[in-house]
Amino acid sequence: MKRAAVLAPGYGGTAEQPIRRKLAAALDGFGIASRAITFRTRGSRPSKDYVSELEDLSAARDAFRAAGYERIALVGRSFGGRMSAFLAEREAPDALVVLGHPISPPKRPRPRDEAALGAMTCPTLVIQGEKDQLGPFAVLERIAANNPRIDLVRIAGAGHDFGAGEPEAVAAAARWLDSVLR
Repeated sequence: MKRAAVLAPGYGGTAEQPIRRKLAAALDGFGIASRAITFRTRGSRPSKDYVSELEDLSAARDAFRAAGYERIALVGRSFGGRMSAFLAEREAPDALVVLGHPISPPKRPRPRDEAALGAMTCPTLVIQGEKDQLGPFAVLERIAANNPRIDLVRIAGAGHDFGAGEPEAVAAAARWLDSVLR
């Protein structure tokens, strides 16, 4: 079975973001193809209602479908995870992984993000640093408690950028995708 993952960057990031390169290598080790994208709005504000970003994700996913891939995941880092969750809410992929979900920045709750994540109908993994200021683990635990499709991985001592916990985050995502995309 041909398996693939679309890798979306954090805000302002590119297809060359280091964590995405590491994840692509880890996925390759499991025989999962990947395509890292760069949102066309990089360097500017996101598009209205994230239309361009969702189109970019859809195009990469559709290219895998056209190439005969049977199981396709959306994987996003931070902002890319938000966009992946928004697309997954509308058009469920075979799996969704969010690495560092900025679901509730200080004094800026994101009810739309919470609703999108809570509505997931596909297997979903959120990997979060336990000290992530942009996505408090308690918010994710509350959402996951109401949706059995959501798995959480807490990276001890890590903040939003994962720091020294990055290898653990990458390994967890790759292993989980290997098990779910079968």
